[in-house]
Amino acid sequence: MNYSDIKPKQIYYVNFAPVVGNEFNGNHLALVLKLNKDKRTAVVLPLTSSPQGVGGNKVSLGCILSLPANLRETETFAILDQIRTVDFKRFRQANEKGKFVTPIVEDRLFFKIWGSILSEALFNISIDEKIHIYEILYSQSLGAKIEDLVYSIIKEKKVVSSDRDKILNIKNSIIEIINIVPYGAWNNYVNADIAEIINEILAN
Repeated sequence: MNYSDIKPKQIYYVNFAPVVGNEFNGNHLALVLKLNKDKRTAVVLPLTSSPQGVGGNKVSLGCILSLPANLRETETFAILDQIRTVDFKRFRQANEKGKFVTPIVEDRLFFKIWGSILSEALFNISIDEKIHIYEILYSQSLGAKIEDLVYSIIKEKKVVSSDRDKILNIKNSIIEIINIVPYGAWNNYVNADIAEIINEILAN
């Protein structure tokens, strides 16, 4: 298996051994959450069919229909407090009827899982602190979206027969996002060049 074949949302068997102490052990299914910049390792979330600990460090994902037939009718649980970075050499594909398969979780479930991971990570944080952290993440995400839209305008203007209506629609989308950024702090999450273009849009 090549590292380039591995993508977020995919499920593989991962050999977590050797481990120390109470770390998650053995060969288990795991969901790929993130590929690391070293192009050799990935962040994975261990999965299990054991319900022991549900309500604490485990959350039910229901039945994942993309899994091989012998697994898809069994309830799957994510072990939220055992997220690991592992080398891709620990990965192997699932097998169904003699063929290698790569199960993929749907977007809706993937987003639900990330929500559960964030909740678990912030377990010891006060509610007010959680709200502040989520506000920062929300604003950062909106800032990234604004930057993408601005770059879309720049790209469109380079086209010989640029579409003015398309540019206007993008500008309106930028303004809509700016209006919902908490405390109007959008300029804290974009670079200076992007901020200058946005100010020009707002001025007009």
